[in-house]
Amino acid sequence: MDSTNTPPRNIPQLDPASSRLFSWKHLALGILAVVMGWTFNYLHTHPAESKELQDWVFSKLWSHMSQVNSRRIEEFRKPMWSKVQGKVLEIGVGHGEALMLLPHSGSQGQLQVQGIHSYVAVEPNAFLHPRLAQTAAKAGFAVKYDPETCPDAARASSTASNKDLPELTIVNGTLDQAPAHIPGYIRSHGPYDYAIASMVLCSVDNVRANLHAIQDLLAPGGKFIFIEHVHHTDSSDTTVNSQYTPGSLNLVLWKTVQSVLTPVWKAGTGNCHLNRDTGRLIREMGGWSKVDIQTHRGSDGIIEKLTPLTYGIAVKE
Repeated sequence: MDSTNTPPRNIPQLDPASSRLFSWKHLALGILAVVMGWTFNYLHTHPAESKELQDWVFSKLWSHMSQVNSRRIEEFRKPMWSKVQGKVLEIGVGHGEALMLLPHSGSQGQLQVQGIHSYVAVEPNAFLHPRLAQTAAKAGFAVKYDPETCPDAARASSTASNKDLPELTIVNGTLDQAPAHIPGYIRSHGPYDYAIASMVLCSVDNVRANLHAIQDLLAPGGKFIFIEHVHHTDSSDTTVNSQYTPGSLNLVLWKTVQSVLTPVWKAGTGNCHLNRDTGRLIREMGGWSKVDIQTHRGSDGIIEKLTPLTYGIAVKE
């Protein structure tokens, strides 16, 4: 039998339509891979543009998360913030929600800050500045921008028209490179009576540099108030508050989860680390005359289990 025109058996025949679809899928994936590769290469070789993109992405994310975060930590933050007075430095202010917890008189819409002479608000993400300025004005401050670090300082500082209000000055910078470099406005307006860090030391590049700079910028007897999420401690930690039921969390498991997740977590959350021992670093620093610190372990959800809190007040010698 002549089998030259007989198709081979057991070989599936491709439907022309599905073949075209299959090709288009591969083409689309190929284009996506090329675009992503080009984008990552461009951002790697253009660090300024990369930082700007990361800041923009984080500003959008934080717009949705900041209110939830504030509600979660307000019960721990409010008693400490209500004591703030004098000359104040805060790093990583974000949108400034905690400004509303400072000592005030008056009613909502006509608040007046009490006992605060000046406030230096350090925030390196310029995309957060407009909302920060609005919050500060609502909290009873005359808002200014540091002309050395903020390009829009001349225009934005026009909001500081009421000379009867304490000034809050927004500085675009960090303390990551201290002591070699500290933005001039921060240095020249110290020393400070209070320094504040709220959910920010998780994302700075150099925790120790920030802590030592804060201590250096405080006046003798000045107070550092802080609340940060940290790596889980073990069961021997005596700073854990009474709200935690011993044994209700597998601490070894959750410490491991924090460490494993951190490389991915920080990539999408503005360099936020889940596994930093900030509380221990503060306690073990020299230069404090007193450190009051507590740890809160929550067990009501994934976020609370991933982000136990440490908070307190350290007083400079």
